[in-house]
Amino acid sequence: MSLERRCEPSISRARFNDMNGVAAEINPGAQNLQADGREYSWFNVLGERIASHRAIAGAGLAAVAFIVFSGSLANGFVYDDNPQILQNAFVLNPHLWKQIFTGSVWSFQGGKTNFYRPLQFACYWILYRIGGPNPALFHLLNLVLYAVSVWLVYLLARELLAHEVVALAGALFWALHPVHVEAVAWISALPDVGFTFFALLAFLCFLRAEHHAEVHRMDHSPSVVLFFIALFFKEMALSLPFLLLAYWFYLGKPESWLRRLQRWAPYAMATLAYIAIRHHVLGFVTQSGPFWKVPLRVVGAAFGLLGQDTKILIWPAHLNVFRIFHLGASLLSPWPWITILALIGTLWLRRREPCLAFLIAWWPVTLLPVLDIRQLSFPQLADRFLYFPSIGPCLAAGYLLLAWLPQRFRRAKLAPAAACSLGVVMVLYAAQSLRAIPNWRDNQALVDYSLTQSPNSPLLLMARGVVREYEHGDLDGALADYNRARELNQQSSWPLNMDHDYFLAVGRIALRKGNVQEAIEDFKKAQRAAPDSSQPSDALGAVYFPKGDYARAAEYFQQSVKVDPQDVTAHFYLGVCWMKLGKYQDAAGEFHAARKVDPKYWQAYQAEANALEAAGEFAAAQRVRSEIK
Repeated sequence: MSLERRCEPSISRARFNDMNGVAAEINPGAQNLQADGREYSWFNVLGERIASHRAIAGAGLAAVAFIVFSGSLANGFVYDDNPQILQNAFVLNPHLWKQIFTGSVWSFQGGKTNFYRPLQFACYWILYRIGGPNPALFHLLNLVLYAVSVWLVYLLARELLAHEVVALAGALFWALHPVHVEAVAWISALPDVGFTFFALLAFLCFLRAEHHAEVHRMDHSPSVVLFFIALFFKEMALSLPFLLLAYWFYLGKPESWLRRLQRWAPYAMATLAYIAIRHHVLGFVTQSGPFWKVPLRVVGAAFGLLGQDTKILIWPAHLNVFRIFHLGASLLSPWPWITILALIGTLWLRRREPCLAFLIAWWPVTLLPVLDIRQLSFPQLADRFLYFPSIGPCLAAGYLLLAWLPQRFRRAKLAPAAACSLGVVMVLYAAQSLRAIPNWRDNQALVDYSLTQSPNSPLLLMARGVVREYEHGDLDGALADYNRARELNQQSSWPLNMDHDYFLAVGRIALRKGNVQEAIEDFKKAQRAAPDSSQPSDALGAVYFPKGDYARAAEYFQQSVKVDPQDVTAHFYLGVCWMKLGKYQDAAGEFHAARKVDPKYWQAYQAEANALEAAGEFAAAQRVRSEIK
C-alpha cells in the first residue's frame, strides 16, 4: 500500500488533471467529494481554481495573517521585553554577542535557568544593530515569521489532506485562532514563532524525503539541519522526532521499523548533539532531576495540563499571560478524559482515516515538552505553548467539517452548512484576535486587562504592586499586593519560587519607610532565596553606601559583580567605594569594566579618568578622556 493510499479514506479513486495537465491520482472523498452525482461540484470547481493558483492562495493566506495581526506593530516593549532587550548588555553592546551563546536565557542578569535559547537573543542583537530600541522592528520579525508559517501550514495541509479547499480552510483556521495572539503580539515569544517556523520547514522536508521511491538517510539531511536550528530557539522542538515516529505509525508506508529507525537516527544524533552543547553551556541538562524519575504528582499534573490546554484551544476565552493552573480542579474536569479518549480513538481511526488520526495525535505529541511541570516556570498554562501543537487540530477540524462529514453522511446541504459554520467560527476568531492584540500595547494595558481575567494571580499582584510602588508612590497598597501575592502562591497547588522577588519588594518598602534593619533582613532573605542573583547584594550595598560605610558597601557590590559581571551599576558603585577608600587602581578597573559593558556610559569614562589621575597615571587618564563621545 503506497503512502498516498494510506492517506485516503476507503472509497474508490478518481483522476484529476492538475495545472500542468499531468494526471494525478487523488482521493475523491477528500479531493472531489462527488458522492451522489454532482452535489459537490461547487467544491470541486473551487478546488480546481485554487490548484491552478496555489502560489496566490499561499500568499493570500500569509497576507490575511499579516493584516489581522498587524496591530501588534503599534505595541511597545512589554513585560519581559524590557529586561531581555532594553536592559540586556548582550543585546545593547555590539561586542558582547559571544555571551549570548554561553549562558541561559537570563544569564545577562547572572541567573541560571532551565532555558537555553541563544537564537532568540541573536535575533535581538541583529535587530538592535539595525534599528536600535524600536519595538516595531522587533514586532515585525514575529509577524513576518507568523505570516510565512501560515503559508507553510498550507503547504503541509496540501501534502497531508489531498484537497486544496480543505488545505486552504485548515490553514486559515490556524492563522486566525486567537490563542496565537500571545505568541505573535509579544516580542518575548519569539522562541515560539521561531522554532515553529523551522520545525515546519523540517517536517515538510521530511515529508518530501519520505515521498522518494527509495528513501535514504541522506535525503533527510535538510530536515535534520532545520530541526537542529529549531532546538536553539526553544526546547519544545524536541517533540519533532516523536512527531516523525507518530507519522510513521499512522501514515508510514509498509516497511520494517528497523528501516524507519535507521532514517530516524540522524534526528536522534542531532538531539544528542544539542543535549551535549546544552550541558556544556549550562552545566546541566535540566535543573529538575532525571526525566525518568517522575513522581506520581507530576504525572497527575501532566494529565491536568493536557486537559486544560485542550480546553483553551477549543474554547479560547479569558486568554491571558497570568493564567493560574489549579491541579485539583483540572483533574476533576472532563477535559483530560476527552483528550485521552480522542487519542485512543486515533487507534481506531488509524486504518479508516489515517490522516485524521495523525492530525489528532499531533496535539498531545507536540505538547509533550510542556507537560512536565518541573521544566516550566510561569505560567504553567500559556497560550504560546499551543502555537505549534494547534496546527494538527486546526487542520483536523477543517478536514472533519469539509471532507469527512459530507462524505460520511452524503447530504447535499451538509457541505455548504459545514463550510458556513467553519466560516462563522473563523470570523469570531478573527474578531477576538483583533480585540486581544491591544492588550499587549504596554505594561499598563497588559496589567489592567489581566486583572479582569486572573485577579488572584500571584505574579500579576506582584506586577501591580510594582506599579503602585513606583508610579503612584502608594507604599501601603504595594505592600498589600506583595503580601497577598505571597499568600496566594503558598496556597496554590504548585507554588512558584517567589521568595526572591517578594523579599526584595518588601525590603524596598521597609527601606523607603525608614525601617533600615528590617530592609537589611529582607534583602538577606532574598539573597538566600536566589544566590545567583545580583539584585539582593546590589540592594544591600545601596543600604550601606549612603551611610558612608564604603567598606561594607564594597563587600556587597563585589558579590554582585562576581554573580553578574554585566552588572554595570555594581561595577560603578564598587569603583566609587574604592575611590573613597583610596584604592584608585581598583576603582579605575571597576569603572573600566562598567564602560566595557555599556560603551555609552560616559560617566564611567569620566570616573575612570579621575581614578587614573588620582593614581598618578595622567597619560592613561588623558587617553580615556579622548574616548568620551
